[in-house]
Amino acid sequence: MNLGENLQNIRKQKNLSQEELADKLNVSRQSVSKWESGSSYPEIEKIITICEIFQCSMDELVKGEITTSIANEKHEYDRFIAKFSKGIAFGVFLVLFGVTLMLMVMSCAPNSESSDRYVIIGAIVLLLFVVVAVPIFIILGIRMDEIQKKYKNISNFYSETEKVAYNHKFSIVIATTVSIILIGVITLLSLYGFQICDEESLVPVVVLMIFITFSVPFIINVGIQKSKYEMTLYKESHKTDENDEIIGKISAIIMIIATIVYFILGFVFNLWKLNWLVFPVGGMLCGIVSIIFSKEV
Repeated sequence: MNLGENLQNIRKQKNLSQEELADKLNVSRQSVSKWESGSSYPEIEKIITICEIFQCSMDELVKGEITTSIANEKHEYDRFIAKFSKGIAFGVFLVLFGVTLMLMVMSCAPNSESSDRYVIIGAIVLLLFVVVAVPIFIILGIRMDEIQKKYKNISNFYSETEKVAYNHKFSIVIATTVSIILIGVITLLSLYGFQICDEESLVPVVVLMIFITFSVPFIINVGIQKSKYEMTLYKESHKTDENDEIIGKISAIIMIIATIVYFILGFVFNLWKLNWLVFPVGGMLCGIVSIIFSKEV
């Protein structure tokens, strides 16, 4: 193949229009069109810039044969990330749903004498859901490692247009789910504040957990999907310590929030017997964050 054919193929693989490539090169769209048709030839400086944009060598661009195989790789990667994000989100849902059911079981205790028995039953219910969720995380984690090794030298598949479009979707989902969680918080405060439920009741906490259970998985799903547009895929320059730093910061935020919730439930609502639950939940969320980001999604 000649340079024009290679340029056209690699541009299409990256989902760039002639106009978008022209903007990156500070030339007219007509110039790109002429290069691809073979009626003119770019200057050496432009060739170097093109190689930097598409992360290929000059020999590959000028004398090699760039095929459309990346399009098939992109399709496979997209399909896997869709399964991965939904699978992780479903696993998170199972854990949160288990916590919600545990609280519901505990709230059914008829008196304080039988409360310990209901706590044990609730804990067993939670563990059953965790038993189902953990293999999902492990299987998907192993599969992600395989995908990483397969595509470790592949550059970003996605164009700026695709990134902008998904960012719009991402912002809508995040805004909606955060609003839903805040509605849950308002509901909890109202049920306690207006004394609709007494201070010993777990019903307001159960209601809040329902809002959280059906909202957080959506955040996890779109967060993983968004990461594929923002990061160059599986480059060896990605360092483990960078991911460790991200995991540490997110985990710290989760535990700070858990501590704040702990004291609010204790001092404001006098739920000292129950507020310890926020720390196991926080620990589970930290573990989930570690699983997700340690694989460099």
